[in-house]
Amino acid sequence: MEANLSPVDLAALISRCTGVVVTAGQVTDPRLTFDDLGVDSLGLMGVLGELRRDHGIPPDVDLRPDRSPRELLSLLSGRA
Repeated sequence: MEANLSPVDLAALISRCTGVVVTAGQVTDPRLTFDDLGVDSLGLMGVLGELRRDHGIPPDVDLRPDRSPRELLSLLSGRA
């Protein structure tokens, strides 16, 4: 699986799906979790829905608020 979203693209997707403004710098910061950014599990469901629909992310990919956007970015670029 390779969606190859840039940090800017992923930040825009997260912001659009969750209503929480997220920057590319926050997406790449390994210390920040979705919880830290104020993104809850319902928001993450929206992010996953769009990734599955528009970027071919398999249904077994799971996101939790205690994980970091950087982990998701690594997964999307095939580095995880």
